[in-house]
Amino acid sequence: MQASGTSADQRVVRVCRALARHDSRLDDWSIEKQGHDLRVEFRMGDDRVRVLVQEASADRAWARTASLAFSIQPVESEAVRMGVVEPFLRQFVQLVDRADHGQLVLARPPEAEQPVRSSSPRAIPVDPEAAERAAKAHRELADELHYASFVAYKATVTTDLYPHTMALGDPIDTQAIVDGWKDTVSRIGDGRAPDKLGLYVHIPFCAKACTFCYCAKTDVFGRDRFSRYIDRLAAQFNLFGPLFAERLFTSVYFGGGTPSLLPAGAMSNLFDLLHGRFDVPEGTQIIFEGNPDSLNDQKIGLMADKGRVTRLTIGVQTLDEAVQKHVHRWNTHRHVREAIASGRTHGIAHINTDLMAGLPGQTMDSFQSDFEFLLELEPDSLHINAYRPLPRTGLEQAGTSMDEEQLRLRDEMVEWAKMRLADSGHADASGQGHRRTRDAANIQEYDLRRQNSSLLGLGFPASSHAFGNWFYQPQMQGSFDDTLDAELEGPHRWTAVPSSDEEERHKYLASNLRTGFTRAEFSDLFGMDVEEAVPDAIEQLKALGVVRVDEEEVYSHTGTHSQNATYRVLLYSPAMMERIDRVWGAEYDPNTDYDDRLRTLVEAHQ
Repeated sequence: MQASGTSADQRVVRVCRALARHDSRLDDWSIEKQGHDLRVEFRMGDDRVRVLVQEASADRAWARTASLAFSIQPVESEAVRMGVVEPFLRQFVQLVDRADHGQLVLARPPEAEQPVRSSSPRAIPVDPEAAERAAKAHRELADELHYASFVAYKATVTTDLYPHTMALGDPIDTQAIVDGWKDTVSRIGDGRAPDKLGLYVHIPFCAKACTFCYCAKTDVFGRDRFSRYIDRLAAQFNLFGPLFAERLFTSVYFGGGTPSLLPAGAMSNLFDLLHGRFDVPEGTQIIFEGNPDSLNDQKIGLMADKGRVTRLTIGVQTLDEAVQKHVHRWNTHRHVREAIASGRTHGIAHINTDLMAGLPGQTMDSFQSDFEFLLELEPDSLHINAYRPLPRTGLEQAGTSMDEEQLRLRDEMVEWAKMRLADSGHADASGQGHRRTRDAANIQEYDLRRQNSSLLGLGFPASSHAFGNWFYQPQMQGSFDDTLDAELEGPHRWTAVPSSDEEERHKYLASNLRTGFTRAEFSDLFGMDVEEAVPDAIEQLKALGVVRVDEEEVYSHTGTHSQNATYRVLLYSPAMMERIDRVWGAEYDPNTDYDDRLRTLVEAHQ
């Protein structure tokens, strides 16, 4: 019989898959069972190295964890540059070690001959000739790719959702937006636009602005400002409500800021407006965000009963008191436990918790402690957000930048959490991270990305998408608080990027490059094949080794998140690139390494 414990074989496979997704040094890997042991082979450029994984009792080892021993084996007729290979191998062992508390067990070999368990999880197979063609294409397109990395960097530090409306939009009046929505609603009705329709309501107020946060929010407010904002929000419900009299909303999201700061009376009034002005059928996913310290049983009861909230998202972020001082939070374990228990008592179908990785002062031990505490409370999803040192965060403005060691620790936290979630039955599907049940996913985010659905945003500065007409949001002029005050006192002021059927196709492709998609999905939405829609861009991406297109699917291998951010720019529309050249072009420096900047900002972000 095999000894009881966690499968070391599965752990090693998961670590290899994680490295293949996130470590650009690794080109290919394979695993072969050798008796009771594992032989893992890694290929990194011209270097190929094998590692024998045995039980910890093995006599000799290059490295050990609590359960396992790792030995480097020679590869015939190939010289290995250990200065290149050894740092990678140490990372491999460290990732295995993160989950090894003495319980990992190597599987017994089956009686029949064990086949090779291989190889790279990449959608595009490793082919020496194809690799050479891709290298040649990268050389030929070097200037275009460098400019694309500049665009990706600018988008990341401003507004990273295509088409980057806040940074690139032009002023537009309310009547033009109303007319656009009338056309979009008509398109939905006759099948010329996706039938998915989302509603987003933004509450920008926080008790204290977290220093890691880059969301649109303020902690400067009092009773009067809060009251005026709710009145302004009610006016938007009344303005847009009649436009959707014959349309069903398929998702609703209350975000912020901190929506749970709403007093019970204001929350009740907003729920009345939601269900009085818009058709939101029973069972529609309605998401509400909150902080544990501002959630209580009365508010959660209102969400469940009057609001018909189906998914409560609790922003925990960190429970380490030392870290909380750095980032201006003060939630307690009791706050979190009581909020989750109240949500369950009132029958909210799905409870989501958010946890940050890579915050100042956060250690692997404190991150794992917070993670395990939340996991024991059995949330339907436990979402890990990697801290992104964007210039607009309070930490970066205060000069608290991340060094290489902190970035590496952040990424290790994320990878450890992914593997721990997978071990705990949280599936990873739809490109939205791990969760226990499919219905726990954020449907609105999925529809926006995968269906190009329309989204009506209410509140300041909520983004909206009227399919085929506008991408728009309230206009930002000056500081957030100054603009908010102007918004509360005067007429609506908007900024917008015009859309069209062509622009919608480019938006879909840029948003879905990393995951890939079927050709049928694309043609069902847009009435044409993807290779007909963007022939030149598809040929470029094929040559670069980024996509492979067969009769049914577009397979993607964009590498790391920062590489994907660059490649997706090749799918931007000509109109969008003209707009980018006009607004951002003068800032471009051909001698700046934008790839390096991107790696710092987005490498671990999902």
